[in-house]
Amino acid sequence: MIKRPFYLLTVLTCFATQLSFAQPICGFDVSHQKQMSTDPEYRKRVIENEARIQTIIKEQESLKSGARVSGTLATLYTIPVVVHVMHTGGAIGTTYNPTDAQITGAIDYLNDVYDGTYAGTSGVGDIQIQFALATRDTLCNATTGIERINMSGNATYVSSGVFVNTSGVSETVVKNTSRWNPSSYYNIWVVNKIDGADGTSGQFIAGFAYLAGASPTLDGTIMLATQFVSGQKTLPHEIGHALSLYHPFEGSPDVTVCPANTDCSSDGDKVCDTDPISFNKTGGVVNFTPRSGTNTCTGTAYTASTENNYMNYTNVYNQFTSGQKTRMLAAMTIPSRGSLSTSWGLSGTYPTVSFTTPASACSVTSTSANGGVGLVGISIDTRSFSSGTSSQDGGYVDKTGNCTSLIYLDAGGTYTFSASVLGAFNEQVGAWLDYNNDGAFSASEQILTTVDDIASAGGTYPYPSVSQSFTIPVSAQTGTILRLRVIEEASTMYVNAVSVNSGCVHPFYGQAEDFPVYIAASTLPVMVNYFKGDMFGNVVRLSWKTSSENNTEIFDLERSYNGTDYTSISKTTASGNIIGSTYTYDDNTHTGTVMYYRLKQVDKNGTYKYSDVVTIKKETPLERTVIIRNNPFRENLSIGITTSEPSKVLVNMTDVTGKLIYTKTINTPVGSMIVEPETSNLGAGIYMIQVNINGKIVTKKVIKQ
Repeated sequence: MIKRPFYLLTVLTCFATQLSFAQPICGFDVSHQKQMSTDPEYRKRVIENEARIQTIIKEQESLKSGARVSGTLATLYTIPVVVHVMHTGGAIGTTYNPTDAQITGAIDYLNDVYDGTYAGTSGVGDIQIQFALATRDTLCNATTGIERINMSGNATYVSSGVFVNTSGVSETVVKNTSRWNPSSYYNIWVVNKIDGADGTSGQFIAGFAYLAGASPTLDGTIMLATQFVSGQKTLPHEIGHALSLYHPFEGSPDVTVCPANTDCSSDGDKVCDTDPISFNKTGGVVNFTPRSGTNTCTGTAYTASTENNYMNYTNVYNQFTSGQKTRMLAAMTIPSRGSLSTSWGLSGTYPTVSFTTPASACSVTSTSANGGVGLVGISIDTRSFSSGTSSQDGGYVDKTGNCTSLIYLDAGGTYTFSASVLGAFNEQVGAWLDYNNDGAFSASEQILTTVDDIASAGGTYPYPSVSQSFTIPVSAQTGTILRLRVIEEASTMYVNAVSVNSGCVHPFYGQAEDFPVYIAASTLPVMVNYFKGDMFGNVVRLSWKTSSENNTEIFDLERSYNGTDYTSISKTTASGNIIGSTYTYDDNTHTGTVMYYRLKQVDKNGTYKYSDVVTIKKETPLERTVIIRNNPFRENLSIGITTSEPSKVLVNMTDVTGKLIYTKTINTPVGSMIVEPETSNLGAGIYMIQVNINGKIVTKKVIKQ
């Protein structure tokens, strides 16, 4: 299947599940054309980001055949979400002011869809991307990730909501009223109406989102409160757009026109395992019934890959495809998405320090901030950040007062600093870390030697980057906030461009960005290789392994039911073994449906550090009919299946790309059975088990070590 290039699609509006009395419509054309005609940077970044995604996909494809052989494990991204409820003054629980439980339920549903465990899921299964309501706000205080804004004072909003086609306030009115740093949180605005319709009757637009790489002022999702509930596909659909998915009928205006079909990687929805289809719309009315019979665009039968796809408009939705998953994971490499997965917004390990602004420094300004250049991303260690172009950021961004932008380093540690630039023109960049906190940037504090003439990407790989290793000197101040300064400028090959030869230079075209850095006085003398959890029946087994334990005293295991408030449930004395040890703890006292665990590693002098958080979710009764008897496994995998009536059972096993590895159909009486797929020749990695029992599907993830 082959499709035509359509690189310039950015704003995407989409639909909810069809109600028997409602006719959702799409407001993309007006929103998209407005941005395309008024914002050249918007248009340019869409093209550049598409080039990056295509490059990443090709790299991924070349690695797929060797992934299992080399034992490569898939990355799991978790994105912190903040939900802004833009209500009209009604009490919590009224139509436009959903309850916390409703919001949490919608996020849980989103996660079930994206990890392939929602009942009836087919297709690729686990996308390896998850979402969680933020647990730290912009001041790094505890938060529910839900913010309620009373918009009753805006008469236009009350009567019509947000404008797309006909009536309402501009989306910027809503977004500027409440926006958390889009480099650290994914923002969702829950609104009363769009174009005057609230989704309870008649025709309505359910929501709209932007592709990865949209400017920080636009990025995020707007959707109707009536659709922000578990089971309604608007949220997973919109998040698909946020991860750079298109509709499978992209390029078709109605049922009479098929998308061009020349190259499946660049035509239509740019996904090769979704057939090209026409938009099932006649005379302005959308048909939400999945089609069967012959697909007029291919001459073959319609398939579930489009007709039951979350990105289509049908009222049957249960799958993403392998190609869509690959595209979403590629989108996570774009700075504006990658920075979300390393945000402090969900961290349980934020340094226990008083966040103070670092010493003031020489001011920098841009003479002619230009949209053609910009510092679009930086990273140090596991922390990454994104931003707009020079003109979008006004030539200077000071993040030193933002606790979610904190970079946490250890004294004496060696790290790699990387900076990504826009790449439309040749550029230069340099970076300094004010180790002595005197507000100046000496030559000895330069951690990225200025690189001039970074070659333009030429549209083939839009974000060129430069990297350099640096080691924190023993003289560096510890236990306080220091200032990191990064300066980007057009190459000196251009007229008026300034050489970035110090941390106080004023760029002409480019920009400067300052970040807060905290250097810890010392590292804990314990190295934890892993901390993980698994559920066996009603018991949660937590396990961790260390590689060294000099002077370590205890491991304090903590549990939470909301991801914010933790209590200690077990203290384990460290073995003190210099070559490390393995520990386990079985938690059979939990009472919640979702549990969060973290490990507090305490040294003999009282110094401590937290591990990453492990999240465990109880299975439903249906999920408990399928038990993975040995997970992780080494050689043979054993799957236990229990049925309460005579059943037809289909067992499928796929790799993370969706490739079918094993399938077996069994007609079984009441009782239990064991299924053991042939797995001895599989490489280490993550695999998906899907068990279909009389049409009800259970999906589970397994790991081969």
